[in-house]
Amino acid sequence: PPPAILRSSLRRCPMAQLSLAAAARRLPVLASKLNSSLAAAPAAAAPPGKAVVSQQIYDAARIAQTPITLRGILEFGRMPVENKSLISAQWLHRELPIRLAHRVQELSTLPHGLSDMPSIKAVRQMYQQTFTDVIRCARPVTIEHEEAFSALLEGIYLKHKDVVKLVARGCIELKQKTGTSATELSIHSFLDRFYMSRISIRMLIGQHIALRSSSPGVAHFSPTNSKGNFVGIIRTDCCPAEVAEAAAHAATSIAYREYGDAPEVVILGDKDLKFPYIEGHMFLCLFELLKNSIRATIETFEDRALPVVKVIIANGGEDVCIKVSDEGGGIPRTGVDKIFTYMFSTAQIPPEKLITREGPDEEQAVLAGYGYGIPLSRLYSRYFGGDLTIVSMDGYGTDAYLHLHKLGNKVEAIK
Repeated sequence: PPPAILRSSLRRCPMAQLSLAAAARRLPVLASKLNSSLAAAPAAAAPPGKAVVSQQIYDAARIAQTPITLRGILEFGRMPVENKSLISAQWLHRELPIRLAHRVQELSTLPHGLSDMPSIKAVRQMYQQTFTDVIRCARPVTIEHEEAFSALLEGIYLKHKDVVKLVARGCIELKQKTGTSATELSIHSFLDRFYMSRISIRMLIGQHIALRSSSPGVAHFSPTNSKGNFVGIIRTDCCPAEVAEAAAHAATSIAYREYGDAPEVVILGDKDLKFPYIEGHMFLCLFELLKNSIRATIETFEDRALPVVKVIIANGGEDVCIKVSDEGGGIPRTGVDKIFTYMFSTAQIPPEKLITREGPDEEQAVLAGYGYGIPLSRLYSRYFGGDLTIVSMDGYGTDAYLHLHKLGNKVEAIK
């Protein structure tokens, strides 16, 4: 749409977290760069030394992404404005190509030959095709356009569900070919950036889809199956105790299936605490931490009585802190630094199984033993300004501290 239409949208939409003056300065530049690129005839060659990508992607990748805040998303979702979905679609139609282009550009220039691995090429092609699909879709200036664009977004959301597995497979292909592993610093840094970007893209698409639904939380992902108050995928009365209970149920179910037993999970602290947060993100983090604690406890105590696993909830001034504490034997000091590296797991699965294994739920499958659970959980916590830290006492147990920023004023941690 013309810059004037986007200015009008942003005037009513705190989602972009820009002042009107800043938006007025920025939008003509965005429109000019993207429009001239899209209107171009055959794509010009990329600059020397860059991977060969289309000129449209190259131009979009030069534009800075616009990070947003949880509070901004929530305020926009609550605004009683007409055509809210249309305004959201207009912003996504502008922002998604930029975020996708950044990832395509990086996927083309990865170190150690990672870009040449078959699975990485497949991911790059997927992102390139998605970029093309978005920019070729009619810009949503009418309700009909918005409906078509939203249908496209739903397809993209499903199409990209296996990306985590594909990138992991690409790292294994590289290790099998060259011996270079995902623990190498430059590859680890790429994985952090890529997966954080993926979290952001899926959050934006999921929020848009859920806002259009009559049952937002159920339409997307409400692990507690709660009838709480949702604005899109954000639960305004998210209760950590409820989420911890749901995560504990899921983790103990796995333990009973695999081991025939499970320790009791006890929830302590501020169990009445509620604050706005993305319930699905909190669940993924707690599920992974509890799964690890439960498994460590079972394997440490074997046939003896199992001590409880504790979940302690504290309401701080800036953060909500959730501690998961176990007596599962702890982690050797030499292994603590490896906890946050990809492909590291105390329950190892051979690489060939990772390459061939399929599962009905990609996120749950990855969290269930591929060595991605802890690093991905830290990314989910850091996405809106939180963090995940782990302190272990070898020979006794481990305490994991999940910090979730509750003020909602931290912008997405995307690069």
